[in-house]
Amino acid sequence: MPGYNELKKNLLETMDRLADSVHHETSRALLEIRVKLEQNVFNLVILGQFKRGKSTFINALLGETILPTAIIPLTSVVTILRYGKQLKIEVAFHNGQMEEVDLSRLPEYITERGNPENQKGVREVTIYYPSDYLQDGVRIIDTPGVGSVYRHNTDVAYSYLPFVDAGIFIVSADPPLSQSEHQFLKDIREYVDKLFFILNKIDQVSGEDIRESMAFTSHILEENLGTGRVKIFPLSARWALEGKQADDDLKLRKSLLPGFEQKLREFLLHEKGKVFLKSTINNLLKFISDETVSFQLEQEAVKLPLKELTAKIARFDEEIKTIEKDNEHNQYLLKGYLDKIRSELDEEIARFNKEKLPILHQALEAEYLKKGDQVRGHLRQELEQFVFEKIQETFQTWRRELTEKISTRLEGAHREFALKTNEVIERILGLTGSIFDLTLKPFTTVETLSKKSDFFFLLKDDPVGLELIQLAVTSALPRFLAKKIILKNMKTAVTDLLDRHCGRVRYDLIKRIEKTVKDFQEALTEKFDQTLDGIRAALQKALSIKQGSEGDVAKNLDDLSLRLSSISGIQEELSAHAQEVSHL
Repeated sequence: MPGYNELKKNLLETMDRLADSVHHETSRALLEIRVKLEQNVFNLVILGQFKRGKSTFINALLGETILPTAIIPLTSVVTILRYGKQLKIEVAFHNGQMEEVDLSRLPEYITERGNPENQKGVREVTIYYPSDYLQDGVRIIDTPGVGSVYRHNTDVAYSYLPFVDAGIFIVSADPPLSQSEHQFLKDIREYVDKLFFILNKIDQVSGEDIRESMAFTSHILEENLGTGRVKIFPLSARWALEGKQADDDLKLRKSLLPGFEQKLREFLLHEKGKVFLKSTINNLLKFISDETVSFQLEQEAVKLPLKELTAKIARFDEEIKTIEKDNEHNQYLLKGYLDKIRSELDEEIARFNKEKLPILHQALEAEYLKKGDQVRGHLRQELEQFVFEKIQETFQTWRRELTEKISTRLEGAHREFALKTNEVIERILGLTGSIFDLTLKPFTTVETLSKKSDFFFLLKDDPVGLELIQLAVTSALPRFLAKKIILKNMKTAVTDLLDRHCGRVRYDLIKRIEKTVKDFQEALTEKFDQTLDGIRAALQKALSIKQGSEGDVAKNLDDLSLRLSSISGIQEELSAHAQEVSHL
């Protein structure tokens, strides 16, 4: 049974043969399917606290020292590794500029020493490298470590969470899991569908310490993820890198990396590869179906006398005008439906804000009374932490439920308008079939709400967050007055945080809704246009041939028969490939 890479190669070869048989006018659609297969992107993101060996781990996977390592906190920007036939490094800046640099200059852009607090304005760095791990659209992404003294590093790590397809969470045997890692893990659960856990640096501790660290780390992780849902892979990234570079198989096996690599490859195959190959085959089968219709129509049209063909084309053009107007009307109806969903979303958010604000204020007051005897600095800090947790707790479930509710509404709208578009296409094909004695079948799809969200909580570092409460304001006041001012400022901050996060939830959902609707509209419009353009192109080609010699007509009919036979054979091949993919 062929594996993923062989099946992908077979599909690409099938597309090459298919390109020789289809219309030149429609070959662009086939090229788009090919590009998607070649460039399918899957973000495998490396996560964890600074100094856990993330960069060394990535180097070990690649088998080469590409990313710099150091004792001080290192990465200050996101670094993306993707496949290239040779090493190439591109630095992208926030101002839109791009610069290609040598490997020796890489630390100047991605380390705190070379680029403190990202003063150079680097947006991201992309490293192209010929690694098997980076084949088939996989991108390995190194994020800044959380919990370092550089707060902006933690910010960047959090902001990249919405783009994670799968994550590798790296901890180390010594020291064990920290509080910042514990918090980070709690935060990322909502964003990452698949997490691998690596216990790195086993080369630095004894066997007994490794077992103790494994047990402790498993206990902490299962508190967040549930019992039985955590598998930790102990390994030494340093030994693995040294083993690969020195071609030392014994050291490589001692590092325990090969066992993890096998699991990672299996995941990339079954979770990513199988689904994507199946999608590609379905797209090719739809494309072949459209081409078959076009060839059959052209074949029937060429057989008609020129006068009859001309009359039928004129009848088709006249009757299609009504269908085109109906399709435009459906587009306006969809826009109105979208406006209604937006309005409902605004009402839902306003209701949530009104209901939750007094509850949060009451909870804050109760916590304030519980901690009434504490000194001002400690009181402020503990109330801050209480507010952060309450805000996040308040939003977490509600945002998920709201997303599901809007998604359901949107899917309902899409089904309705997919049906309307399908009906329009059926009318086009029905009209064509009645004129040229053919039976033609349509196809449309329904898109769901885009899964990936750009939303992540901005609490401690919100520009107008709780840092505006400065100790200096209250230090000169009597204790009871200072504490009252702290409570008042806390209430103001709660009101502001709730309002701002409601706005951010709205922005995120509106953006996702608009993207989904835009993609859906484009897909339906493209299908409508392809159907109509394909029919018109076939009719015009038939008309041009009929205006030529009888020899041209006979030659064209022979060519059409050959093309139909060829794509029919390719259709059978694709059906066989679909069976092979299902057994991966």
